[in-house]
Amino acid sequence: MREAAGYSNADTFTLFERFKKVMKRRVPRIMVIVLVTVALLAAFILTALPGTTRSRIGDFFGQLFDPLTTVCQKGIDAVGRYFTAVKDSRDLKIRVSELEEEIGRLKREIAENQEKVKAYDELKTALNLLTRFENMTVRGAVVLNEEMGTYFDLMRIKAGRTHGVSAGGNTSYPVVDRNSALVGRIHSSEVNSSKVISLLHEAFSVSARVEGAYHSTFRVRGDLELRGKGLCLADNIPEGVPVKVGDRIVTSGEGGIFPSGIPIGEIVEVQSGGSDKMVTCVVRPDADFDDLQYVFVLMENDHAS
Repeated sequence: MREAAGYSNADTFTLFERFKKVMKRRVPRIMVIVLVTVALLAAFILTALPGTTRSRIGDFFGQLFDPLTTVCQKGIDAVGRYFTAVKDSRDLKIRVSELEEEIGRLKREIAENQEKVKAYDELKTALNLLTRFENMTVRGAVVLNEEMGTYFDLMRIKAGRTHGVSAGGNTSYPVVDRNSALVGRIHSSEVNSSKVISLLHEAFSVSARVEGAYHSTFRVRGDLELRGKGLCLADNIPEGVPVKVGDRIVTSGEGGIFPSGIPIGEIVEVQSGGSDKMVTCVVRPDADFDDLQYVFVLMENDHAS
Protein backbone atom coordinates (compact mmCIF):
# COMPACT_ATOMS: atom_id res chain seq x y z
CA MET A 1 0.00 0.00 0.00
CA ARG A 2 2.85 2.39 0.90
CA GLU A 3 4.40 1.61 -2.40
CA ALA A 4 1.06 2.20 -4.00
CA ALA A 5 0.77 5.59 -2.30
CA GLY A 6 4.18 6.52 -3.67
CA TYR A 7 6.17 6.57 -0.37
CA SER A 8 8.84 4.11 0.62
CA ASN A 9 10.52 3.65 3.96
CA ALA A 10 13.56 5.44 2.78
CA ASP A 11 11.57 8.47 1.78
CA THR A 12 9.83 8.56 5.13
CA PHE A 13 13.10 8.47 6.96
CA THR A 14 14.49 11.28 4.84
CA LEU A 15 11.48 13.46 5.52
CA PHE A 16 11.76 12.84 9.23
CA GLU A 17 15.40 13.82 9.26
CA ARG A 18 14.61 17.02 7.43
CA PHE A 19 11.84 17.83 9.91
CA LYS A 20 14.24 17.33 12.83
CA LYS A 21 16.75 19.71 11.26
CA VAL A 22 14.10 22.34 10.65
CA MET A 23 12.87 22.08 14.22
CA LYS A 24 16.41 22.43 15.55
CA ARG A 25 16.82 25.69 13.63
CA ARG A 26 13.41 27.09 14.66
CA VAL A 27 13.36 26.19 18.37
CA PRO A 28 15.88 28.86 19.43
CA ARG A 29 13.94 31.55 17.57
CA ILE A 30 10.72 30.53 19.20
CA MET A 31 12.35 30.54 22.63
CA VAL A 32 13.68 34.05 22.05
CA ILE A 33 10.26 35.27 20.97
CA VAL A 34 8.66 33.68 24.02
CA LEU A 35 11.21 35.13 26.43
CA VAL A 36 10.91 38.64 24.95
CA THR A 37 7.15 38.41 25.13
CA VAL A 38 7.26 37.31 28.77
CA ALA A 39 9.73 40.11 29.60
CA LEU A 40 7.56 42.72 27.99
CA LEU A 41 4.52 41.40 29.81
CA ALA A 42 6.36 41.43 33.15
CA ALA A 43 7.58 44.97 32.51
CA PHE A 44 4.05 46.07 31.72
CA ILE A 45 2.73 44.52 34.92
CA LEU A 46 5.48 46.00 37.04
CA THR A 47 4.92 49.39 35.53
CA ALA A 48 1.20 49.29 36.04
CA LEU A 49 1.25 48.19 39.69
CA PRO A 50 2.54 50.61 42.43
CA GLY A 51 4.69 49.37 45.32
CA THR A 52 6.09 46.48 43.32
CA THR A 53 9.58 45.21 42.85
CA ARG A 54 10.26 48.03 40.37
CA SER A 55 9.64 50.59 43.11
CA ARG A 56 11.84 48.69 45.54
CA ILE A 57 14.61 48.39 42.97
CA GLY A 58 14.26 52.10 42.14
CA ASP A 59 14.39 52.97 45.81
CA PHE A 60 17.48 50.83 46.31
CA PHE A 61 19.39 52.35 43.44
CA GLY A 62 18.05 55.80 44.32
CA GLN A 63 19.73 55.59 47.73
CA LEU A 64 22.99 54.88 45.97
CA PHE A 65 22.75 57.45 43.18
CA ASP A 66 20.85 60.34 44.83
CA PRO A 67 23.91 61.64 46.80
CA LEU A 68 26.02 61.35 43.68
CA THR A 69 23.36 63.16 41.68
CA THR A 70 23.18 65.89 44.33
CA VAL A 71 26.95 66.36 44.29
CA CYS A 72 26.98 66.50 40.51
CA GLN A 73 24.13 69.00 40.49
CA LYS A 74 25.93 71.20 43.03
CA GLY A 75 29.07 71.00 40.94
CA ILE A 76 27.15 71.98 37.83
CA ASP A 77 25.51 74.88 39.73
CA ALA A 78 28.89 76.02 41.08
CA VAL A 79 30.43 75.97 37.63
CA GLY A 80 27.44 77.86 36.28
CA ARG A 81 27.73 80.48 39.04
CA TYR A 82 31.47 80.82 38.38
CA PHE A 83 31.00 81.52 34.69
CA THR A 84 28.12 83.86 35.52
CA ALA A 85 30.37 85.72 37.98
CA VAL A 86 33.13 85.92 35.38
CA LYS A 87 30.70 87.37 32.85
CA ASP A 88 29.26 89.79 35.41
CA SER A 89 32.80 90.87 36.39
CA ARG A 90 33.70 91.49 32.77
CA ASP A 91 30.50 93.45 32.23
CA LEU A 92 31.19 95.42 35.43
CA LYS A 93 34.72 96.31 34.29
CA ILE A 94 33.35 97.50 30.98
CA ARG A 95 30.72 99.58 32.77
CA VAL A 96 33.31 101.03 35.19
CA SER A 97 35.51 101.97 32.24
CA GLU A 98 32.56 103.66 30.55
CA LEU A 99 31.70 105.53 33.77
CA GLU A 100 35.32 106.67 34.18
CA GLU A 101 35.27 108.03 30.65
CA GLU A 102 31.96 109.76 31.37
CA ILE A 103 33.35 111.27 34.59
CA GLY A 104 36.41 112.51 32.69
CA ARG A 105 34.20 114.09 30.05
CA LEU A 106 32.03 115.77 32.70
CA LYS A 107 35.12 117.10 34.50
CA ARG A 108 36.38 118.58 31.25
CA GLU A 109 33.00 120.16 30.62
CA ILE A 110 32.93 121.55 34.17
CA ALA A 111 36.42 123.00 33.72
CA GLU A 112 35.42 124.54 30.40
CA ASN A 113 32.25 125.96 31.92
CA GLN A 114 34.21 127.38 34.85
CA GLU A 115 36.55 129.09 32.43
CA LYS A 116 33.54 130.49 30.58
CA VAL A 117 31.99 131.68 33.84
CA LYS A 118 35.30 133.28 34.83
CA ALA A 119 35.58 135.00 31.47
CA TYR A 120 31.97 136.19 31.78
CA ASP A 121 32.58 137.55 35.29
CA GLU A 122 35.67 139.38 34.08
CA LEU A 123 33.76 140.92 31.19
CA LYS A 124 30.93 141.90 33.52
CA THR A 125 33.43 143.39 35.96
CA ALA A 126 35.11 145.32 33.19
CA LEU A 127 31.69 146.60 32.09
CA ASN A 128 30.90 147.72 35.64
CA LEU A 129 34.26 149.46 35.89
CA LEU A 130 33.71 151.17 32.55
CA THR A 131 30.32 152.33 33.77
CA ARG A 132 31.71 153.60 37.05
CA PHE A 133 34.77 155.25 35.54
CA GLU A 134 33.15 156.35 32.31
CA ASN A 135 35.52 159.29 31.85
CA MET A 136 38.59 157.05 32.10
CA THR A 137 40.20 154.24 30.10
CA VAL A 138 40.23 150.90 31.92
CA ARG A 139 43.01 148.40 31.12
CA GLY A 140 42.77 144.88 32.49
CA ALA A 141 45.96 143.04 33.44
CA VAL A 142 46.98 139.68 34.85
CA VAL A 143 49.05 139.68 38.04
CA LEU A 144 52.36 138.03 37.15
CA ASN A 145 53.76 137.93 40.68
CA GLU A 146 52.99 139.25 44.10
CA GLU A 147 55.33 141.16 46.38
CA MET A 148 58.34 139.08 47.39
CA GLY A 149 60.52 140.07 50.31
CA THR A 150 62.49 143.26 50.86
CA TYR A 151 64.24 143.59 47.53
CA PHE A 152 61.40 142.43 45.27
CA ASP A 153 58.53 144.17 47.03
CA LEU A 154 56.67 145.45 43.99
CA MET A 155 53.87 143.62 42.23
CA ARG A 156 54.28 142.98 38.51
CA ILE A 157 51.33 142.98 36.09
CA LYS A 158 51.07 142.08 32.41
CA ALA A 159 50.36 145.57 31.05
CA GLY A 160 53.14 147.75 29.68
CA ARG A 161 53.87 150.40 27.13
CA THR A 162 52.65 148.19 24.28
CA HIS A 163 49.26 148.11 26.07
CA GLY A 164 49.14 151.88 26.48
CA VAL A 165 50.38 151.90 30.08
CA SER A 166 53.37 154.21 30.27
CA ALA A 167 54.26 155.30 33.81
CA GLY A 168 57.38 156.57 35.46
CA GLY A 169 58.71 159.72 37.03
CA ASN A 170 55.75 161.95 37.85
CA THR A 171 53.30 159.86 35.83
CA SER A 172 51.34 157.16 37.63
CA TYR A 173 47.96 155.47 37.41
CA PRO A 174 45.67 153.99 40.06
CA VAL A 175 45.16 150.22 40.11
CA VAL A 176 41.95 148.61 41.39
CA ASP A 177 40.58 145.08 41.65
CA ARG A 178 37.44 143.67 40.04
CA ASN A 179 35.28 145.21 42.79
CA SER A 180 36.81 148.68 42.23
CA ALA A 181 38.71 148.43 45.53
CA LEU A 182 42.06 150.22 45.62
CA VAL A 183 45.10 147.97 45.08
CA GLY A 184 47.82 150.56 44.59
CA ARG A 185 49.38 152.59 41.77
CA ILE A 186 51.68 152.01 38.81
CA HIS A 187 55.28 152.61 39.86
CA SER A 188 56.98 152.13 36.50
CA SER A 189 56.26 150.62 33.10
CA GLU A 190 58.28 148.41 30.78
CA VAL A 191 57.54 147.16 27.29
CA ASN A 192 55.10 144.38 28.21
CA SER A 193 54.67 144.74 31.97
CA SER A 194 54.49 147.26 34.79
CA LYS A 195 55.40 147.37 38.46
CA VAL A 196 52.73 148.21 41.01
CA ILE A 197 53.34 149.62 44.46
CA SER A 198 50.55 148.25 46.62
CA LEU A 199 48.39 149.87 49.24
CA LEU A 200 50.22 147.85 51.92
CA HIS A 201 53.69 149.04 50.88
CA GLU A 202 55.31 151.44 53.36
CA ALA A 203 56.15 153.85 50.51
CA PHE A 204 52.52 154.15 49.40
CA SER A 205 50.17 156.92 50.49
CA VAL A 206 46.87 158.34 49.29
CA SER A 207 44.56 161.14 50.40
CA ALA A 208 41.37 159.69 51.90
CA ARG A 209 38.17 160.50 53.72
CA VAL A 210 35.35 158.76 55.52
CA GLU A 211 32.68 157.72 53.04
CA GLY A 212 29.89 160.28 53.11
CA ALA A 213 32.07 163.00 54.69
CA TYR A 214 33.66 165.54 52.35
CA HIS A 215 35.24 168.17 54.60
CA SER A 216 37.90 166.27 56.53
CA THR A 217 40.61 164.44 54.65
CA PHE A 218 43.57 162.47 55.97
CA ARG A 219 46.28 160.13 54.75
CA VAL A 220 46.16 156.36 54.32
CA ARG A 221 49.55 154.71 53.94
CA GLY A 222 51.35 151.44 54.21
CA ASP A 223 53.04 150.50 57.46
CA LEU A 224 55.97 148.12 57.84
CA GLU A 225 54.57 146.45 60.97
CA LEU A 226 50.97 146.24 59.77
CA ARG A 227 51.94 145.01 56.30
CA GLY A 228 52.52 141.46 57.48
CA LYS A 229 48.98 141.42 58.90
CA GLY A 230 47.44 142.66 55.66
CA LEU A 231 46.54 146.02 57.21
CA CYS A 232 47.41 149.66 56.57
CA LEU A 233 47.36 152.88 58.58
CA ALA A 234 45.26 156.05 58.45
CA ASP A 235 47.01 158.99 60.10
CA ASN A 236 47.15 162.80 60.15
CA ILE A 237 43.55 162.76 61.40
CA PRO A 238 42.91 165.89 63.47
CA GLU A 239 41.44 165.21 66.88
CA GLY A 240 37.71 165.86 66.77
CA VAL A 241 37.20 164.42 63.30
CA PRO A 242 34.40 161.87 63.73
CA VAL A 243 35.99 158.50 62.95
CA LYS A 244 35.01 155.20 64.49
CA VAL A 245 35.44 151.49 64.04
CA GLY A 246 33.38 150.29 61.08
CA ASP A 247 33.67 153.49 59.06
CA ARG A 248 34.28 153.01 55.35
CA ILE A 249 37.30 154.82 53.89
CA VAL A 250 37.47 156.02 50.27
CA THR A 251 39.83 158.18 48.24
CA SER A 252 39.25 161.92 48.53
CA GLY A 253 40.29 162.82 44.97
CA GLU A 254 43.05 165.16 46.14
CA GLY A 255 46.55 164.72 44.77
CA GLY A 256 45.71 164.34 41.10
CA ILE A 257 46.27 160.57 40.72
CA PHE A 258 43.32 158.84 42.37
CA PRO A 259 39.72 159.73 41.47
CA SER A 260 37.38 160.46 44.33
CA GLY A 261 35.33 157.67 45.84
CA ILE A 262 37.53 154.60 45.20
CA PRO A 263 36.94 152.20 48.13
CA ILE A 264 40.01 151.69 50.31
CA GLY A 265 38.84 149.70 53.32
CA GLU A 266 37.25 149.69 56.76
CA ILE A 267 38.49 151.09 60.07
CA VAL A 268 39.08 148.22 62.51
CA GLU A 269 40.86 150.13 65.27
CA VAL A 270 41.04 153.76 66.44
CA GLN A 271 44.08 154.95 68.39
CA SER A 272 43.72 158.18 70.38
CA GLY A 273 46.13 160.97 69.60
CA GLY A 274 49.03 161.92 71.82
CA SER A 275 50.55 165.29 72.39
CA ASP A 276 50.21 166.19 68.70
CA LYS A 277 46.42 165.92 69.00
CA MET A 278 46.28 163.53 66.03
CA VAL A 279 44.31 160.28 65.75
CA THR A 280 45.48 157.21 63.90
CA CYS A 281 43.36 154.31 62.67
CA VAL A 282 44.12 150.79 61.52
CA VAL A 283 42.41 150.04 58.21
CA ARG A 284 41.62 146.64 56.68
CA PRO A 285 41.76 146.96 52.87
CA ASP A 286 38.81 145.86 50.76
CA ALA A 287 41.15 144.31 48.20
CA ASP A 288 42.06 140.69 48.88
CA PHE A 289 45.82 140.66 48.35
CA ASP A 290 46.01 136.93 49.10
CA ASP A 291 43.85 136.10 46.07
CA LEU A 292 44.67 138.82 43.59
CA GLN A 293 44.87 137.46 40.06
CA TYR A 294 43.49 140.22 37.90
CA VAL A 295 43.65 144.02 38.26
CA PHE A 296 42.56 147.08 36.30
CA VAL A 297 44.56 150.20 35.52
CA LEU A 298 42.62 153.49 35.41
CA MET A 299 43.98 156.08 32.98
CA GLU A 300 42.79 159.49 31.90
CA ASN A 301 41.57 159.40 28.32
CA ASP A 302 44.22 161.85 27.16
CA HIS A 303 46.95 159.54 28.54
CA ALA A 304 45.60 156.32 26.99
CA SER A 305 46.77 155.24 23.56
